[in-house]
Amino acid sequence: MIAPANPFIISELHTDTATVGLAQTLFLLMSAISAIVVTRISDWTGRKRALLASLAILIVGDIICALAPSIGWFLVGRTVGGLCGAVFAFAFLILKDVLTLGTFSRALAVVAAVKSGLGGFESVAGGAIVDSLGFRAIFWTMIGFTLIAAAAIHFAVPEVFTAAKQRLDWLGCLVIAGGLTGISVALSQGGKWGWTSPQSLICLLGGVALLCLLPTVERRATAPLMAPEELRSRQAWPVLTTNVLTLAGAFAATGFVLPLMAQNAAAGFGMNAVTASLLYVMPVSAVGFLFAPFAGWLAPRIGWRTILLAGMVVTIVAVAVLAFNSHSPSIAFAMAIVLGAFYTGMVLTSLDELGVLLSSKASPGSLTGFNTAAFGIGASLGVALTGGIIAGMQVGGHPTHAGYTAALWACAALVFAGGLFALLIPKTGVGALHDGSASAEPVAAQQ
Repeated sequence: MIAPANPFIISELHTDTATVGLAQTLFLLMSAISAIVVTRISDWTGRKRALLASLAILIVGDIICALAPSIGWFLVGRTVGGLCGAVFAFAFLILKDVLTLGTFSRALAVVAAVKSGLGGFESVAGGAIVDSLGFRAIFWTMIGFTLIAAAAIHFAVPEVFTAAKQRLDWLGCLVIAGGLTGISVALSQGGKWGWTSPQSLICLLGGVALLCLLPTVERRATAPLMAPEELRSRQAWPVLTTNVLTLAGAFAATGFVLPLMAQNAAAGFGMNAVTASLLYVMPVSAVGFLFAPFAGWLAPRIGWRTILLAGMVVTIVAVAVLAFNSHSPSIAFAMAIVLGAFYTGMVLTSLDELGVLLSSKASPGSLTGFNTAAFGIGASLGVALTGGIIAGMQVGGHPTHAGYTAALWACAALVFAGGLFALLIPKTGVGALHDGSASAEPVAAQQ
């Protein structure tokens, strides 16, 4: 719902593309951090309790954004709201705990389709709301939906516990948070500060250094966020790397660069928010909403890895075609439809499923949480990078078409790199009933 509002936020809060990109980056970054931390905590506190707490935090963040008098307060609101990032991890884990494998694949595909949007309706509604009532009304609308969701969860969702209470690895949490924040800020503000400026280099190198310390910190932790041996295994890191790179490219292209370019009269297509949403945001969601259940039906027959690889090939080509023909509104529309089917419907659904199926029985929340976080990490890095590119190529303080095109080519390169890592995902334990590695029975759960 927020994508069509970005140009209005820039105008009303007197800011620029890079700073609005930073707001999205901080939201996604906090989502990633909370997915890692809160999902792990929910192993022993209960999924339902953690889910309701996450929604309450989201409401607080949206209230801050709706009332924000300046871009500084808006950044605070988006950062706080981002702490809701584990909600879909909870959904996937609860489904895994109570359903058989075949039913789980179909159910997860439905939830993954919802994760990508309500058939694109929300983007069109967001465009209509912002055109008539301003960007603040979008946040009040989202608060209403979140309250309805919280009520439904309270009355309908069972409580699930999977582990005894443990001590949280707070040092690991701080290292991950600091590392991801440093890298994201460097990428989002590099175009404005200068890519080789002291601020950019300190944030970037500091973030990388902290993440390099993570394996050492986790080896010494009594209850690590993820056991180092699990993180090093092919059950984990190829999925996580594919997820980060693919989201960095495809999400930034469809959810950030393309809507901005479509609404720019001087350097883009000059559309209003509703038209841009209908043509470029809605197809990515709506077509994916239709394709995801089909992927869930097909997965028990051929496995999620096969579906992922097929979707990655088409996604790489589609983003490259979008970059090469960035001047054409009709080609951009066609590629939005293609990306809806293969990126949203197949790739995102496959990555969600693999993050659950390949997780360890000892700590099922670890890989699922890290994988959910990888969505936020990838999306935040992609928005940060493309926002920095667009800001760095401005002329007279205004974005240029060359900047949008360069950002889209960066997206294509990131998706291509994600496709290479997808080849390293193991062929067993990927949801095919005949591979013998995944049980057809649900995991026992205390309710």
